Amino acid sequence: MSFSQDVSPQLSFIELTSPCDRDLLSEISSCDDIPEILAMLLLDETLSSTLKVSIKKQLEMLQQQ
Repeated sequence: MSFSQDVSPQLSFIELTSPCDRDLLSEISSCDDIPEILAMLLLDETLSSTLKVSIKKQLEMLQQQ
C-alpha cells in the first residue's frame, strides 16, 4: 500500500512507512511555510542522521528555486 498520496512534492523525499507517517506529512503539506518546518525538524535530536541529510538537501533545493 502506498502512503504517498496527499503529501507535498516538497516532502516526497521522506520515506513513509506507516499511515501515521502519511497523516503527519499530509498535515505538514497543508502548511504555508514548509522550509521553516523542515528547518525546525533539523533541531529534532530523535531524527536519524540519514533523514537529517535528506532534509538539508531538500532545504537547499527549495532555496535555489
